[in-house]
Amino acid sequence: MMDNQNGSDWFKIGTTRCGLLLGACGAVIAFMLIFLGVWKTLLVAAFIAVGYWLGAYESKTSRIKRAINRLFPPKGE
Repeated sequence: MMDNQNGSDWFKIGTTRCGLLLGACGAVIAFMLIFLGVWKTLLVAAFIAVGYWLGAYESKTSRIKRAINRLFPPKGE
């Protein structure tokens, strides 16, 4: 069922369509790298997974901040 008739949810963060769009962008980048002679099939899967993750999750900002703070704790902690 399609709630939005004009298709603007392709760019709305947190929607499946946005996840698929960014996954496709990741695939294009991956194919460019492969055809230039860098890495192979695992790179394609990685770019698609990262593109989907960036497009599909609403709370990614807080998750990224937590991950960075775990790797590089703020000074004084």
